[in-house]
Amino acid sequence: MRTFAALWILLLASPALGETWYAQRLSQTGGAVGVEHLWSSGDSLRSEVVVGARPIVTGVHGDRYWIQDRMTGKGISVRRHPNAVKADASRARPFGDEAERLLRRGGEYVRDESLGGEASCKLYKLTDDAGRQEVCVGADENELPVYIVSWDRKSKREGRTSYMNWIRSLEIDPQFFEAPSGPGIQVYTYEAFVKASAEGSIGPAPVIYPHLLHGDREQ
Repeated sequence: MRTFAALWILLLASPALGETWYAQRLSQTGGAVGVEHLWSSGDSLRSEVVVGARPIVTGVHGDRYWIQDRMTGKGISVRRHPNAVKADASRARPFGDEAERLLRRGGEYVRDESLGGEASCKLYKLTDDAGRQEVCVGADENELPVYIVSWDRKSKREGRTSYMNWIRSLEIDPQFFEAPSGPGIQVYTYEAFVKASAEGSIGPAPVIYPHLLHGDREQ
């Protein structure tokens, strides 16, 4: 994580949180590596990642959670659970809140972790029946995530995620986040989506932000 020290020093010198954000997220699980681009404006989220050579977009806007394969135009638009919509008001932004959610589940502060030079982050940890998770966030008042390490007890696999290139106060057209429509988009109520998901996979890709669709289990 020390390779990101220079970028993090610049981030620590930035002003307070703005309304709009962009960040990149690098995830590694086993031999698989993925790069995700994230934008937010208020409660709205847009994520773009390539999965199996296909450009997959995930969006959250108002009461809709949507996923679309940009190559085929096919996708789904699902009404979010009321708990997920209600929780929007308590979040600074719809992504990069891993530390807040870990603390709500019982996680604890462990120590300050050096990132090289004068940069550091605050390390939080949680161990439970599902496994172990560590989240390190910036040591300033913004507490933006630097990296996450997760170990799954069932699969015995470890995953590492790094956030980088944070940019804020962008001009973003609200339409950038709106759910797509058309013949290739299947529209679901929340209840219909849950029922259909129990019978098999739905949509062009899995739900990668389940708490934004279903709400946190603590609610």
